[in-house]
Amino acid sequence: MADGLVRPPGTALPPRVDKAVRTVQEWLAAEPFRAPEADELADLRLGTRELAAAVRCGRLTRIAEGIVLGPDAFDRAAGILAELPQPFTVSEARRAMGTTRRVAVPLLEQLDAKRITRRRDDGTRTLNMHPDRR
Repeated sequence: MADGLVRPPGTALPPRVDKAVRTVQEWLAAEPFRAPEADELADLRLGTRELAAAVRCGRLTRIAEGIVLGPDAFDRAAGILAELPQPFTVSEARRAMGTTRRVAVPLLEQLDAKRITRRRDDGTRTLNMHPDRR
């Protein structure tokens, strides 16, 4: 359901939501790891349902509740993290990606869950190098 209408899966976003999501995508094109703040999403009238629809359509990636990035966020992050000396800290990752702790911590947790990175006992992380990530 979107804008009060039931829509089959895989259909386009309603025009209002599509326009708002395009705005977020433009922001993320300029700064890929600067997730929009809650007030920015509210100004665009992008709530939980609208963001979920954009994620289902492959237009955005949900990092955590209320935190979205572009659909290629995990691959982009892996590319940046590959350039860091291993192991790296959250702070080093945050600086390299040009983002905040609000985004970096859940992003790294998602990367850990996807086994792209591995959190070590001392809190640092390493990038798991898969053949398709070299």
